[in-house]
Amino acid sequence: MKKRMSEKGNKILYVVLSLLLAIVFWLYVDDNTMSNEFRNVPVDFIGAEDSLPSRGLMLAEGMDATVDLKLSGPRAVISGLRSGDIRAQVNLTNISAAGPYSLTYTLQYPDDVNSSDITVERRSRSSVSVRITSLYSKEIPVVPTVVGEVADPYVYMSVGVVTEPSVLTVSGLQSHVDRVASARVVVNITEAKGTIQQEFAYDLLDSEGNVVEDEDIRVSDSRVHVTVPINMAKELKLVVKFKESAGSRLSNVKWELSHETITVAGDPLSLETLDEIVLGEVDLSTYLGDMEENPLEIKIPAGCENISNYTTTNLSIKFQDLATKSFTVSDISAVGLSGTQSFDPMTSSVDVVLRGPAEDLERVTEEDIRIVVDLTEIASDGTTKAPANVLVDGFTEVGAVGTYSVTGKIISR
Repeated sequence: MKKRMSEKGNKILYVVLSLLLAIVFWLYVDDNTMSNEFRNVPVDFIGAEDSLPSRGLMLAEGMDATVDLKLSGPRAVISGLRSGDIRAQVNLTNISAAGPYSLTYTLQYPDDVNSSDITVERRSRSSVSVRITSLYSKEIPVVPTVVGEVADPYVYMSVGVVTEPSVLTVSGLQSHVDRVASARVVVNITEAKGTIQQEFAYDLLDSEGNVVEDEDIRVSDSRVHVTVPINMAKELKLVVKFKESAGSRLSNVKWELSHETITVAGDPLSLETLDEIVLGEVDLSTYLGDMEENPLEIKIPAGCENISNYTTTNLSIKFQDLATKSFTVSDISAVGLSGTQSFDPMTSSVDVVLRGPAEDLERVTEEDIRIVVDLTEIASDGTTKAPANVLVDGFTEVGAVGTYSVTGKIISR
């Protein structure tokens, strides 16, 4: 009797212990799992930025879709999640035509979360509705706007401003894209002391110059490289070299230039040692008399730009305290012949004009004047017309003006 009561008591104790263990286990499990609501989980569209545009398509509707979820899993995991940590991904890479689509999505969790530990108890939608349309594109010009003032003595060269690229391609819905007329790049050159070369952001503008802010408009480039030339400005002296001779001394000439200087712009290193521009050499003996109109071209040095409003300067010449007198000269000889050659002038005489002090000219006679033909550059026999020099013997301040030539025949013996 006592033995049966003991066995019955053991069974009751076993049942009680089993029940207690089950309760403890349930409490333990329940304490380490939990559920939570996640609202407005964003939807990511894979291929919206590359695959669709490559096919001339775009995502027109559905891009702002969200999903509400109820998730359960380990308390340590669920309690640490936020709606922004979860992404619902929709794959658009296989879409090749415009139209409406209802697409399923997959849930993506942070890298340190094992998706197999999470159970989706409820979701607000099982698919996402989107509309795919044709992508409309057009090109717009990039318009640089330069503001500010450069430091002295530098100058901003507006004609040399370059943008790369010079046009941008804007894409999106036609109604959105048609609002855009240009892209404005603002470059501030305040106190700049050299050429600016860098990348800049830009604003999209409508036809009235208002900024267009539309996140649905795609642009081919996010920034534009701009080159704004900033050169040094420097005033250079204009210089004339004079060739003097008897009767054409610079001491007897009064001359002036209509422009005595010119301002150029260029690289500071190029201008550092440059102070003047030589216009050329002027042979005073080629001027028979005073000259009022004698324009000289101003050749700008390489690497520089003319920022003055003229490209020539006029040289005026006036001879002072000199007189002129004409003579007919028949004394003609030649130099520059070989030992076996001779020159037979076909021109019997040359009319020449001499210039010099009046008192000297009164004393000069035809016998004092010689015509010397220079045949140095002419080697072959035959008839030729060669330049001639006029020599006045005994009068150092009297010389011929103008240019002369003689026709004759070179003969070899």
